Amino acid sequence: MLHGDGSPTRRYLFAGDAADAFDTILHKGAIGQIYNVGSYDEISNLSLCSKLLTYMEIPHSTQEELHKWIKHTHDRPFNDRRYAVDGTKLRKLGWDQKTSFEKGLAITVDWYRKYGEKWWGDITKVLTPFPEVANKKVVSAKEVPIENLEGDMVVDKNDDMTLKKRTTDGETNGHAEAMVV
Repeated sequence: MLHGDGSPTRRYLFAGDAADAFDTILHKGAIGQIYNVGSYDEISNLSLCSKLLTYMEIPHSTQEELHKWIKHTHDRPFNDRRYAVDGTKLRKLGWDQKTSFEKGLAITVDWYRKYGEKWWGDITKVLTPFPEVANKKVVSAKEVPIENLEGDMVVDKNDDMTLKKRTTDGETNGHAEAMVV
């Protein structure tokens, strides 16, 4: 489930690299200073969906297959279009990202395949855009309308995805109205 059209971008960092960053700050950082832990790997949420489908070996080469797995809901209020921090100050302490996005995603997907169900148990109640919690338990999820974004999700050879919006005559316009995500 994607909030909005999936075009906002994020910079993802493998958890092991984040732990190394915190260790570097602990041992080499100066008290009172602020250090941003930043990644080089920035991708759109929509492209992340495509890459996850690929790593999970779920077919997604047709519009029907894509729309089976990728649903859109209204965007979160005040959702940032981009999360990207400058980690230069931390890199000056000697830390650097070691794990590429692709390698980190492969490791993470493999872990979830092996241990996810045992580790988390049944998580179906929270697999909604806006789950509700009462007394420290997920009790329900309001029905959130799924937006019918008019257009085709197009995946390239690198699993990067573009949402091509339809024009008023119903045809897909691959030029002026294409949103690169």
